[in-house]
Amino acid sequence: MTEIAAKGDDGNSTTEPTIIYDFDPNNLPDEYLKAIGLVVASASQTDSIMRDFIGALLKIDNAETIALGAHMSVPLKDDIIRSLTELNAPTASEVDEIDDLLDEIREAFVKRNAFAHNAFARHPGTGEILVMSEKARGSLEVELAPISVDEIRKVASRVYEAGMNLMEFMASRGIGPSFREGPLREPLKRKKKAREQRRDKFGHRY
Repeated sequence: MTEIAAKGDDGNSTTEPTIIYDFDPNNLPDEYLKAIGLVVASASQTDSIMRDFIGALLKIDNAETIALGAHMSVPLKDDIIRSLTELNAPTASEVDEIDDLLDEIREAFVKRNAFAHNAFARHPGTGEILVMSEKARGSLEVELAPISVDEIRKVASRVYEAGMNLMEFMASRGIGPSFREGPLREPLKRKKKAREQRRDKFGHRY
């Protein structure tokens, strides 16, 4: 539970009673939890499509693609795709088309961030659901605004479609990361002590 004091138009606190909002996510209605989860799941899929595109542009297999992009942020994937595209795209129009697709994803993720990084609250009297947005770039700005399930679902749809549009572009060009044919090596213990133990045991025969 969090107390939020009411403010007047001049920014000063009013004499109105403090509203104690419920910020416990366990108390959000199921339809809200489902919609928020769909936003996050759609973003994860779009993220993986961007990673696959990087693998395709670099002509590496799926295992190498995952190893390269597993911990790479979406903004970094965006920058890398744009750079590789400019280096290797056959025409300027192809670069422009990919930039359009990436702009679509970038704008969709801005909407997604409002739900993935901000808190939700329930009004103690009306049961209305609100989302809190916070900015601290030079000045602190905090806003608590009503949000509907449909608004959240629309964002989920936008994020999903942005990723699928990039996938359709890849399919139209017949590109994608290739699949590794051989088995992967079992993960090695990589600490210095483990390396020394292997050398002591096997010499240079491993």
